[in-house]
Amino acid sequence: MPDIIATHKLTHEASMKMLAAGVAEAERLKCKISLAVVDQSCQLIGFLMMDGARFFSGRTTIKKAITSASQRLPSGYEREEKVISMQIRMDGDFTNVAGGFPITVAGQVIGAVAAGGAKIEEDVAVAKAALAALGTLA
Repeated sequence: MPDIIATHKLTHEASMKMLAAGVAEAERLKCKISLAVVDQSCQLIGFLMMDGARFFSGRTTIKKAITSASQRLPSGYEREEKVISMQIRMDGDFTNVAGGFPITVAGQVIGAVAAGGAKIEEDVAVAKAALAALGTLA
């Protein structure tokens, strides 16, 4: 394996596109949500809480994005008997609630986007719309 490899990086422009697309979808669905974008190291690079969103949705949404980026899977994937173990291993940043999706470019996970605060199916639809703004799929 080489010492140095080429990598892709999520930009703030990309996070802004995703936030705007997510808000547009939430408005279309008539729901109020929080949106979070993290980079491949799970650092928050974009966050938005819509006016009227539930106060707890922000933290939950960030955890969805961290879970998705770190595990390279959509959030909500784990079997219930493993959830507590994952929460301990990830210092409380793991959540098994759907609504977070990895951002994959050329087979490489470069971050994640998540939505939260509405019905689960609305969270998923909003996060997928945000992801689609980059022309990529989960």
